[in-house]
Amino acid sequence: MPSGLFSRSTRFFPASLWFLFGWIGVWAAPEAARAQVQVQDIAVESRFQGDFGGHFARGRALVAADFDLDGRIDFFVGNPGDESFILRNVQRAGRTQFLVTQILLKDALAWGASTADYDNDGDYDLFITTGANEGIGLDYLFKNMFVEEGRLRFEDVSAEAGVQGPLDDNGDPIETASANADWCDIDHDGDVDLFVSVNIWNGTGMDGPEILQSPGDVAPVPQNLLGSYSTGQNLLYRNNGDGTFSYIAPLVGLTKAKSTRHSTFVDIDNDGDCDLLENNYNTSNFLWRNLLVETGTLQFEDVTAEFSPEGEDLSYPKLSFVSCAADFNNDGWEDLMLFMRNEGPEPGSPYDEGHALFLNDAGTGFRNVAQDAGINVNYVSAKNQGVMGSQIGDVNADGVPDLYIGNGGPSQGMNDQFFLSTSAIGADPVYEDWTANIDFAAPVNARTTANYPDYPYRTHGTAFVDVDGDGLLEVAVVNGGPAFDPDDDEMQQPNRLFKFEGWDPVPNFFKVRPVGDGVNVSKDAIGARVSLQVGFGAEQSWNLYQTQRGGSCFSAQNGFDLFFGLGNADLIKEVQVNWPDGTSTVISDGLAVNDALVVHYDGTVEQATPRRVAPEAPARLDAALAAGTPRSFALSEAYPNPFNPSTRITYALPEAAHVRLKVYDTLGREVATLVDGLTAAGRHSAVWRAGAVPSGLYLYRLEAGSFSRTRTMLLLK
Repeated sequence: MPSGLFSRSTRFFPASLWFLFGWIGVWAAPEAARAQVQVQDIAVESRFQGDFGGHFARGRALVAADFDLDGRIDFFVGNPGDESFILRNVQRAGRTQFLVTQILLKDALAWGASTADYDNDGDYDLFITTGANEGIGLDYLFKNMFVEEGRLRFEDVSAEAGVQGPLDDNGDPIETASANADWCDIDHDGDVDLFVSVNIWNGTGMDGPEILQSPGDVAPVPQNLLGSYSTGQNLLYRNNGDGTFSYIAPLVGLTKAKSTRHSTFVDIDNDGDCDLLENNYNTSNFLWRNLLVETGTLQFEDVTAEFSPEGEDLSYPKLSFVSCAADFNNDGWEDLMLFMRNEGPEPGSPYDEGHALFLNDAGTGFRNVAQDAGINVNYVSAKNQGVMGSQIGDVNADGVPDLYIGNGGPSQGMNDQFFLSTSAIGADPVYEDWTANIDFAAPVNARTTANYPDYPYRTHGTAFVDVDGDGLLEVAVVNGGPAFDPDDDEMQQPNRLFKFEGWDPVPNFFKVRPVGDGVNVSKDAIGARVSLQVGFGAEQSWNLYQTQRGGSCFSAQNGFDLFFGLGNADLIKEVQVNWPDGTSTVISDGLAVNDALVVHYDGTVEQATPRRVAPEAPARLDAALAAGTPRSFALSEAYPNPFNPSTRITYALPEAAHVRLKVYDTLGREVATLVDGLTAAGRHSAVWRAGAVPSGLYLYRLEAGSFSRTRTMLLLK
């Protein structure tokens, strides 16, 4: 087996017939059962494993989006205590490969991230939270400059946008322990707003494990802050439409101060506005209803009790680490998934130990069906070592989201879990434990100098994405421990990219990317609801539902192409996009399975990048890559040369590498260090200002990965 490729296989037996409850009766899944399904980790060959600069990182956030608008999924990877960077998805010799194209942060406690087109210019921008379990800091907003410049580059606009943190009475941003962020157009003004979940950090202890604390390293946060902000209060920023945001949480009723791990925008009553679940850690959860549609005024009310019918209580379970929203039973109402970290039943809770899957009963309330769904049969009962990063997505493309459960803790890694849906369309979800398929160590790259820690790992950001455009979803996972011990190699861990192959028959799919007009609906169309009426043969049909989201599960995002798994459906009868402003677009002509469409707010429809096409010819290098990324390492002649008092040294990197660029005299003594650290792929330059250094001949040497080159330059004074 080639280096970088490791697989686990199993026999797949469809667990049941699929049933459609409604106006067309019953339909059955194909009988081509017992297909051999293999799971391979392709992280080494695709460079997703993350050994850039010769070391792995402490992975947290993972955001998927087509940042350079070339039809392929790129990533942002947030790594506290290490470099956080943009991974561009390119094609080399017909194969998918990821290149670090920009390093956004170094050493910051980057914990969460989400992407949206906040300025409605047509590309996806990036918000990064810092601190969470490990400290406090200011948050970041990076504007994507692709539309303005024609190249992929992000610019830090945090200060001018006003989203670094809430302001004190002096107008200075307050550092917070921000965990995750979610986008939605809360006021229906055509641009997306931002909600940030905040933990409580006092410098010596919080609601996390004691091992997270490093006494003396972090200055305590004042408990009585100036202004309207209270310690631990979550943040809601309203988009002003001019590139700036205003902090409005206390003005719209969101005043509770809890230590929140995660929050999820979800439309609980199908009125088209952004309701909100705050899942708090070690305290009660809150479900907030947005009253904009009902009253015409932006205000949130606590409806936790109202949406908890008899026998249910949405304030529990209280040790939820991750929340997600999806329509798990395809009834047109959004449901909620809470991934738990409890150990034993919680006092006062109506629920057993384990994860919670709340189905929305047509806007009348939520009921927890987790036990019947089978997702807790092998629940990891460990408060401080259980679930962290988790995600939902349809790997077997049957129309029901599957579950990836990422486990681990600061003191040790734990085996992840994977649950595959086997339930009927329209029925309560049922799952089969497929953990054995993904339970293997990361493949070792024989060419890397990175240290491979013991398996299992500590899993965080996870995304379900089609990275190679074949119409099936891969599962991308970032791993790593906390940043408080920078010398512990065990905390820097390899990332995973799981590919599922061997489905027989190969399930069909359909992709839809809604795009707003930037006036009535934000360009990214976050909050748009898309429904498909699909069929098998002439008589049978059923409906599938998806929502465009500005964040999904633990500090992650699955991209803006909504993926519909069709199973054996062989026709699409209708696509309907319900826009956040209450209007709809219906498409019934020219639809086919295994296709991808872009649907614009004005009714225009265009075909997206075709899927399941023959791979690019090996001789063809992607044109954008050829234009923007060097094909080989190079060190250019210093210019000017001879020089006085300064000169510029240019070098080229075909991939990210740890770069050392140093200046020496003719006796080999080091005179200056110009670069020493991880550097993204591309063309770079450094300036040497000679200052008081005497005239003479000097050598400059570039070391990047296994490449090294030395040149000379002459200083004349």
